[in-house]
Amino acid sequence: MHQKVIIIGAGISGLAAAKRFNEKGFSDYIILESNSYIGGRINTMPFQKSFIEIGAQWMHGTVNNPVYDIAVSLNAVDNSVDPADTIYYSTQDGKRQKENVVESIIGDVKDIVDNLEDKIDENKPNQSFGELVDQEYPNIEKKYKSKLDSFTIKGVFRASLNNERFESATDNLREVSANGWNNFETLGGNLLCNNKYGYSKITDYLASKVPKGSIKLNQIVEKIDWSDDEVVVTVFDSLTKKRSNYTGEKVLSTISLGVLKRNHTQLFNPRLPPKKISSINKLGFGTLNKIFVIFDRNFSREFQGLQVIWKDNLKFALQKSKKKWNLDNNQFFKAFDYFEKLPNHKNILLVFNAGKNAEYIEKLKDECVLDVITELIERCFSYAKLPKPVKIIRSKWSNNINTRGSYSFVKVGSSIDDMNTLAETVDNKVFFAGEATIYKYFGTVHGAYKSGYDKAQEILTTLENNP
Repeated sequence: MHQKVIIIGAGISGLAAAKRFNEKGFSDYIILESNSYIGGRINTMPFQKSFIEIGAQWMHGTVNNPVYDIAVSLNAVDNSVDPADTIYYSTQDGKRQKENVVESIIGDVKDIVDNLEDKIDENKPNQSFGELVDQEYPNIEKKYKSKLDSFTIKGVFRASLNNERFESATDNLREVSANGWNNFETLGGNLLCNNKYGYSKITDYLASKVPKGSIKLNQIVEKIDWSDDEVVVTVFDSLTKKRSNYTGEKVLSTISLGVLKRNHTQLFNPRLPPKKISSINKLGFGTLNKIFVIFDRNFSREFQGLQVIWKDNLKFALQKSKKKWNLDNNQFFKAFDYFEKLPNHKNILLVFNAGKNAEYIEKLKDECVLDVITELIERCFSYAKLPKPVKIIRSKWSNNINTRGSYSFVKVGSSIDDMNTLAETVDNKVFFAGEATIYKYFGTVHGAYKSGYDKAQEILTTLENNP
């Protein structure tokens, strides 16, 4: 089977490349997708007459965001506002904390992050984001010591940095390069813009414009052989259990950095250039998972969520769930500290978990995770008289053989140059796209989209110059 261009991956990056090809009237391409569905790390699941997002959740910015522009064209932007405004803040001993004090600290930490750029030294490539933020903690403690004890202040300070951990898919912000973090560009407008019908509405739309039969699902790529004039891609069909070869002049790989880290040696023949391998190894690629906790009845209209403030001087050990599931002393449960009500569901709380904790939690059974979360909520928020958790639905991106994690970040010891290196074309035949190849927008859907779209244009230019 021969095409001029082989696109590996039908996620947003591969589909964006196809869109550019279509715009230019070029149709001699095929898309090979290892999953049984289109979208990659975009995966919308219908649920309760609405949906939940197993993968990407938000459009991060509404200004100069091509993904948002597509959503607008499809009338798929959700501009509704959830009136809920009550968050219960508790330490692990079940003592409720004053909202105004906690939220004041959260606001101050946000200000620290927003102004961190002034403290970043471009001549210190190993300077970490976490290190710089921690240096500001004494000022927070000094400001609030008359209102809270130091252990509570420290707990709130840590909780205030959850979004930064989630955005880098790590539970350790000292892994995050300050310079890499600082080179990320935030788009304007609403940074947490929702999709009215789910993110898959956008990928389904893009896929509908691809020539019929040009997307092949369940095609697990085993080898990309670029040793000859043309590239040969060997795939294993997970349904038919048969292997086949696709031959093309150019290959566009949108394979996740997580998979490249594990499999680049086996995937490419000959091996990738040493410089690119070094960048693959140095860059960070983390796991961010979601757990959707379904309750037996709806929450009150004003209820928004729960925040556990973990204090270092208070001992806390699982009791019922530890005994029932024979759990070890791993403190993974501390990852379950913030639960937020979904705007399109009245009986579901979403809790994120990142990094090593997320990888550990993936190994636990659903019933075990449900029991742990139930125990935490009962012990920390007994005063809230909440409904009862009855079920969970969750992602497991680390163990997913097609992703091996969620998205990239610039790790201490690496730099934006490594993302540029990852994006470099090999031998004018093997092209690379995806969120990890665009340092201004890594970890985002619009970044993945832009990288695929731009690489498609680069391929077209190459083909025109070498007909």
